[in-house]
Amino acid sequence: MKYNSDILRQLHVELYDILREVVRVAELCDIPYFIQGGTAMGAHFFEGIVPWDDDIDLGMTRENYERFLREAPKHLHPDYILQEFTTDPNTPFYFTKIRKRGTRFVESEWVGLDIEQGIYIDIFPYDLIPDNAAKERRQRLRVKFWVNCFTAKSVWLWRWWGKANNGVVLPKGFLSCLAIRLTCLVMSKRRIYRRLHRELTRYNHTDATRYNIVRMPKDMIPRTAIDNPERRRFGDMMVWAPSSLEQYLRNHYGDISKWLPEEKQLNHAPEQLMFSERLTSAEAQRITIVIPLYNKEREVERCLRSVVEQSLAPHEVIIVDDGSTDSSAAIVERFIADHPEANMRLVRQDNSGVSAARNRAIGEATTEYIALLDADDYYLSGYIAEIARLMEYYPDVECYSTAFSIVNNKRLIAAPTPTTEGIINPAEEALQGRYPIIPSTATLRREAVLRAGGFPDGMRIGEDQWLWIRLIGQGSKFCFSTMPLVRYARTASNRSAKIYRPERCAESIAALYTKDGDPTLNEYIARVGIGKAITQSVHGGTEDAQRAIETFGYSRHNSRQLRRLRVTNSLPRALRPLFDSLYRSMAWMLRRRGM
Repeated sequence: MKYNSDILRQLHVELYDILREVVRVAELCDIPYFIQGGTAMGAHFFEGIVPWDDDIDLGMTRENYERFLREAPKHLHPDYILQEFTTDPNTPFYFTKIRKRGTRFVESEWVGLDIEQGIYIDIFPYDLIPDNAAKERRQRLRVKFWVNCFTAKSVWLWRWWGKANNGVVLPKGFLSCLAIRLTCLVMSKRRIYRRLHRELTRYNHTDATRYNIVRMPKDMIPRTAIDNPERRRFGDMMVWAPSSLEQYLRNHYGDISKWLPEEKQLNHAPEQLMFSERLTSAEAQRITIVIPLYNKEREVERCLRSVVEQSLAPHEVIIVDDGSTDSSAAIVERFIADHPEANMRLVRQDNSGVSAARNRAIGEATTEYIALLDADDYYLSGYIAEIARLMEYYPDVECYSTAFSIVNNKRLIAAPTPTTEGIINPAEEALQGRYPIIPSTATLRREAVLRAGGFPDGMRIGEDQWLWIRLIGQGSKFCFSTMPLVRYARTASNRSAKIYRPERCAESIAALYTKDGDPTLNEYIARVGIGKAITQSVHGGTEDAQRAIETFGYSRHNSRQLRRLRVTNSLPRALRPLFDSLYRSMAWMLRRRGM
């Protein structure tokens, strides 16, 4: 993940605050500690946190670590909490996190866990490992197994029988997962914790010469380096580090010069990130979030909550109630009253369609950019921050968008989107079967939207793609981020793409075609027009579909969809919905297409 500079600056402020508190308590209790991992790298190269990093790691020998567990809770300031199995049995971590209350830092694999999830620093116990290589390998295998069992008692991270691998815990095969599942069935978490502790400390009574986080084979520190630590500058403080720090880093990372390129600049990419105080930036203040609303009482509060939980706050939020007949508007009014700091306002109008609702909000917005968000969908907390970052990196752009995930009956599926960050041609991407931009991922320059004529009033299918085509035609630049920061609810109630009503619109997709125009753009226009005609045909619009077949017969890239349209339109009207449902179900199962 690439952080917006304002977010990263504030995150580092919070991390330094936590580190000062941990160092204060450790020194008060006379408990030795040392920096390790990426934190040691930061001290060596930058005399502080690695510029793109988002955590701090400390180590303690087992004896000192257990003293810290006993003593620290009595001395920590109330703004901080020590989280370890002995203090929080729901934690999936066998090591310790010191978290700052009133903040949020939630990685995707831990969303929904019933634990404190504030910004944190990690403290790892270091144990002696045997000098005999065979014994070391056997110990490491046993420790990994028990660590996996311990984690699995809280959340399942692997590819079999549950959530996908998170990139940190290694993928597991069927037999490994079966063994973990069976162990978790017959053993309590406390018993697993005790077995893990026994394996970790197995060789602490020996005269072994190296300390290690046992499950991490490269993180070895000579006993002498811990027994004789050295002081290192870290930000505005001095901290303890293993002696011969560069040699430790070479043992841990190999060629330490190779970790500096951009592809090595890794961090935790949280799904939720909030600070103790509301944060904004100059770029974020150029953004208005626009939410059209029609009968979304089940989803709208989740949508609004994702807006107020943004790491960087936008300038304003405009919700346009398009004549809802349920309690949607009342829910919004209550939410606005509960969150006066969010600068939200509700605008009401008679039912006129999603295009009219968006245009109304765009007309009332006071900022340079408009972030579109459908009430079915929701942001992750870093969406506005990522758009603000793109504004810094790519300032002369009219249309920004991000990757997104599809929520399908509580399952999360990554949508097919462009694979690289930067300036894209959305027509090319769409013709490759990818989604370069959808309304809920889009942030658009207001002036460009108005120049394009806004969304086409009365158009009920493809109105968003009509606007994208108009923007492409007038030379607007599109910029894409590969960060999946939006959740598209495929099975939400009252999804507009699933509802067909005859259109009364002066504009049309077909009218966008120009004979001598860009061939790629014309193929994209055909793709949109054919997709729209399929929906029209399924709902009885035989004549509309036939006109589309004749209009877009020039397309060569969309021949499969054109054949689908012809087949659909040739069926009796009563059979078309069944055929379309079967086709979409098969497409979804095979390729995760058809949102």
